[in-house]
Amino acid sequence: MTGPNLLIIIIILVFVIAFIITVLVLNDGTRRIISTNAKLVENQNKLLDQNKRHEGNEKELKNHITDLEEQLKQKTGVELALLREQTRQYRENIELTANINDEDLMTWLDQKMDETLLYTDTELTLKTMANSLGLTQRRLGALFKNNPKYASLGDYLNEKRVLLACRLLREKPNYTIEAVGKEAGFGSRRTFQMEVKRRLGITPLQYRQGMESAPNAASTHK
Repeated sequence: MTGPNLLIIIIILVFVIAFIITVLVLNDGTRRIISTNAKLVENQNKLLDQNKRHEGNEKELKNHITDLEEQLKQKTGVELALLREQTRQYRENIELTANINDEDLMTWLDQKMDETLLYTDTELTLKTMANSLGLTQRRLGALFKNNPKYASLGDYLNEKRVLLACRLLREKPNYTIEAVGKEAGFGSRRTFQMEVKRRLGITPLQYRQGMESAPNAASTHK
């Protein structure tokens, strides 16, 4: 092979290699652009979903306020004052919980539950609890859906009930075990016994008999 022919072949090879490298670089850049765009689209979809949830919560609350306002027209005296107060509370909670994160909402919920003792209602449901607090069922349910501490809303309510029951067992020695469970919000003595045993490792009677050596009732969740 003569010198000029070899030079031509080398030049061609250089151009081919350069072309291949250029194509690979462009493909890598294209993949990165596609990946970036996919992430942007995913983030945008998440934001849209969040906005839809907030809009749904607000719509549900506003519909409930409308129902309350209709009731206001038919009530008088004490009932009228109570409904007005409930309507005012709903309006406040729309603003308060619209953009609040789950951690802050849980703190707020704990405070409200301790103030109102809603959990002592043995017939309490997600709907009645949400209505009483001025929240939507969707917002309240979502709060416990992926909660690392509580398996469900019922788990949270039962912890509150056990805490109250422990206080009653200490402060109301004249109460029967059944009466303590009922006042704390348990629907049956059996459920009361099971929840206390599961969280404290002892029965309500054992707790009452050996309160000094019983586990700390301020932290019952296991």
